[in-house]
Amino acid sequence: MTRMKPPACLLGVTLFAMGLSALVSPATAQTEAFPSRTVKLIVTFPPGGAGDFAGRTLARGLQALWNQSVVVDNQAGAAGSIGAENMVKSAPDGLTLLLGTATETTVLPFLRDKLPYEPLNDMTPIAMTVRMPHMLVVSAQSPHKSTKALIAAAQARPGDLDYASAGKGGSHHLLMEYMMKATQTRFNEIPYKGGAQALMAVSAGEVQAAWVAVSTALPLMRSGRLLGLAVSTQDRVPQAPDVPSLAEQGYPGFDHSFWMGLLGPSKMPPAVVRKIEADVQKVVASDMYREAMDKSGTMAVFEPQDKFTRTLRDNYARNKTTLKP
Repeated sequence: MTRMKPPACLLGVTLFAMGLSALVSPATAQTEAFPSRTVKLIVTFPPGGAGDFAGRTLARGLQALWNQSVVVDNQAGAAGSIGAENMVKSAPDGLTLLLGTATETTVLPFLRDKLPYEPLNDMTPIAMTVRMPHMLVVSAQSPHKSTKALIAAAQARPGDLDYASAGKGGSHHLLMEYMMKATQTRFNEIPYKGGAQALMAVSAGEVQAAWVAVSTALPLMRSGRLLGLAVSTQDRVPQAPDVPSLAEQGYPGFDHSFWMGLLGPSKMPPAVVRKIEADVQKVVASDMYREAMDKSGTMAVFEPQDKFTRTLRDNYARNKTTLKP
């Protein structure tokens, strides 16, 4: 029996479909299949703090979208550089991500002689997810009941007043550097093992002041152990409406909040980056995420890859001017 040839028009359609499939299937399969297994999200904070909470909330949202486990891996230590190094050395498949901060990406390069990675070359910025406003605090028993009084005392006795930090490169240290430059004062840094210890030192009157995350300061303010003098953002924050910004107290250029954002290794497939970016946007826009961030004293903020990349590079350039010897 002779096999009949398919009509020429049908044959043409078939060949066209096969060609189109060959053109689009790699990228489509790449994004549709992602993630094909568990995703690890490295968080450079210990469990229990505001940074850890932000990471776990993001992981919960992405897990619901992806129908895959998103496991938070707390890798605190060395001001975040341990977690950043491990992410950079991972496979660029999007299955290992870092919820990074300004510290390990734009601060440590100017405080360490050598880092095991180059942030601008070895990382793929994906999206910003949160900003953390900070607050200048003193003990409730401090004689310095206002920012003006604290600055006046520091100007009268340069280097005699102490501030608490959790080590060089962290937000406590960096914000005080910014403030000292803006107010032409000099405080003496007293480093502690962590943010909790630094905060307790301020509340006990061991040191005169510290910049801490608003979410961290609020419980001790409510219990009457801390006094908030200023917030680091241009405007007041909703969680502490009675605390003025440093900008409105005579330093209009002072506007700093510490961001957290999702980063991956270099050379990630663009289609996978776009997939993660789009899904992060959905999570950050969700009521679940925004309400959780509001309650914790942080701000849900989404910046897409292009804008987040500019933010990272702008921070890098600013810190190079501020911190480089």
